[in-house]
Amino acid sequence: MSDDTRAPGAGNSTAAETAPLRRLCICADDYGLSPGIDRAILQLIEQGVVTATSAMVLRQAWTADAALLRDQPPTQVDAGLHIDLTCVDGSALEASLAGLALRAMLLPRGSAYWRPILREQLDRFEDAMGRAPSHVDGHRHVHQLPGVRETLAELLQARYGRDLPWLRGTRPGPAVGAVALKQRVIHAMGGWGNRRLARRAGLALSGRLLGVYGFDRDAQAYAASLDAWLRQCRDGDVLMCHPAVDGTPDDGIAAARQHEYAALCALDPAQVARRWGVRLAAPHRLACG
Repeated sequence: MSDDTRAPGAGNSTAAETAPLRRLCICADDYGLSPGIDRAILQLIEQGVVTATSAMVLRQAWTADAALLRDQPPTQVDAGLHIDLTCVDGSALEASLAGLALRAMLLPRGSAYWRPILREQLDRFEDAMGRAPSHVDGHRHVHQLPGVRETLAELLQARYGRDLPWLRGTRPGPAVGAVALKQRVIHAMGGWGNRRLARRAGLALSGRLLGVYGFDRDAQAYAASLDAWLRQCRDGDVLMCHPAVDGTPDDGIAAARQHEYAALCALDPAQVARRWGVRLAAPHRLACG
């Protein structure tokens, strides 16, 4: 095994074998964005490393690869919806995250603007998977924007009653590297509002969000970050990732995706339990708070 693909933490001899295992979800974003991303995620699911994935149902690869995800045992992986507000029927809705946030803030309270956009994506997920999403989060964390989050909660309650999906929270985890500001910005987009709404609506919200960085690390640096996240995680945290086996045209983080894939492939769930005292688990078995 090369240095670039060596398991994070290799060489560390201590493990919290006597302490209760902390449960961690590794959630792979962007399923359906490209065949290379989908292949990476499916392999990591089979390996038992990725325990949740979030699907972009408006993208072309979703049509071809949804059945492959549907065939994965629900007891092994949580398959959820990755709300996409940058693309509707192949056309750009709003490329800028700042533009989306501004639009959300300027819309009048009670506006129905987001309803057909969110409803269509829930419909597409259900039509392809034959079931409700296990969870909902957002591409670039847009699910927590004001107006979006309220509309989403209403739709989820109306469609699923008491069997509600869980929501991914954005409460910052440990800052690994110089990313504390990015973590705070992500949470400031609507993290506290999302948490209050989840409590009122009876929606389970995941714990801290790990995996935030600037997509600027090579394979070795990402492996070191992964080691730090595994060491510092708490029970119920979610570690988001964006793996791919190859590059995707016009993808600004194509190299980072492949570095993530290499580091994640080097993990083994049994080794993770021994070395870091962490059990990789689907979030429906975690204590969402």
